[in-house]
Amino acid sequence: MKKNLFALSVFFLAVFISGFINPLSAAEENTLTTIAILFDNGVNNSLPERQVKSQTQLADWMQNDLIRVFGRYAKSGYQAKLIEKRQDFTPQSNQYLLKVKIIEYRPGSKAARMMVGYGAGGVALKIQYELSANGNTAILKNDDSTFSGREWMNAARKLNQNIAKAVIEKLGAK
Repeated sequence: MKKNLFALSVFFLAVFISGFINPLSAAEENTLTTIAILFDNGVNNSLPERQVKSQTQLADWMQNDLIRVFGRYAKSGYQAKLIEKRQDFTPQSNQYLLKVKIIEYRPGSKAARMMVGYGAGGVALKIQYELSANGNTAILKNDDSTFSGREWMNAARKLNQNIAKAVIEKLGAK
């Protein structure tokens, strides 16, 4: 009886110890891939003040939303973070630089969307994005655009989802 109790105790002790050791080694092997996002709002001196304001608002919302969209891939081993300038990215293993630029933004007319519908007064948004491992050579480069008869947030969210999907497909799900 004592032999069985001793053997059972040793077994549970081994399981208990391996429970602490295996997660640590699994965590070392399964580090998160970080996507550093550099977002360019596309504002320049040729844009009217009203356009500058709305495009800046769009860019601020869109870059924060892109972090949330990438958060859905955390279980697959991905995380995203915003950087403010190119120098903030240091090439390392499991780190990529994603540069996103707003090329064109037409906010449309909210009144036309509400009164007429059927796409009248719709939002048009065009972006360009580029993914690189070392910050210089693009491994993924794409132009994307969308038109929405709804609010600008819907158009921005759609493009963010497209970006995240393309990046994850290029890097391969873990």
